[in-house]
Amino acid sequence: MDISGLVEKVAESVVAVVTRPYEAFPGDFGFGTAFAIDTKFFATAYHVVASAEEVALVTPEGEKAEGRVVVADPAEDVALIYSELRAPPLRMGSALRLKVGQGVVAIGYPLALLDKPTATFGIVSAVGRTLRAGDRVFEYLIQTDAAINPGNSGGPLVNMEGEAVGVNSAIIAGAQNLGFAVPIDIVRIAYEMYRKYGKYVRPALGIYVATLNKAAASLYGIPVEKGLLVVDVMPGSPAEEIGIERGDVIIRVDGREVHNVFELRLHVAEAVINRRRPSFEVWRRGRRVEL
Repeated sequence: MDISGLVEKVAESVVAVVTRPYEAFPGDFGFGTAFAIDTKFFATAYHVVASAEEVALVTPEGEKAEGRVVVADPAEDVALIYSELRAPPLRMGSALRLKVGQGVVAIGYPLALLDKPTATFGIVSAVGRTLRAGDRVFEYLIQTDAAINPGNSGGPLVNMEGEAVGVNSAIIAGAQNLGFAVPIDIVRIAYEMYRKYGKYVRPALGIYVATLNKAAASLYGIPVEKGLLVVDVMPGSPAEEIGIERGDVIIRVDGREVHNVFELRLHVAEAVINRRRPSFEVWRRGRRVEL
């Protein structure tokens, strides 16, 4: 299978990130990757720019421009950079449409090799992985066997249509044939929120939920096989104000089914972006309730 044309096209949107950390020695730089998502806006991994005092973006042709981090989310390992550097925006897909076994390509500048971006091919090994790294827990990660080396972090994981489906995050040191990417859906939400409000704020309902499946539904005697079981509601939270109760099963948000916490987060964030409260359909004590 020849994917050279796809890689060549996607690579036009991929740039190297060169950072100078705070209190760095002369010549002490950090390296990573970013990719254009809109005119003058680039997505990368948060840890690429986390300790950067100065950020520069560089193309293989030697074009260079300063970058300014406008969104930084350590909990998701996602950041957005504003820069005058010109690069064609990469089309964004969705991690929600990924299937295990689907082919993907990771593109970036590994090990500070700034000549041209490299590409590694693999398949989606799993979707929705939860991973602990230090004191942080990352949710709904894309797992792939496409190699992701230091420097690749922040580059795009793309599908066979050339759409970005994730942001590469090399967060497991020494892992062999194992890579992880943050869903591109988080980048889209962060960018749309920044564009509308000038900042990124992660919406929170204030609930603890468990994914409902046939086994759990049978155990608890719930005649609903899909949804999110509300385990607890935080006092004074938006969820309590809306009327969500412990024991509710969230079935739909804004008319769309929810199968996992990630979908719930995305639907709520989209409502916030559109300046409205989301509507919830829940199963409660034998009947469906609209909230």
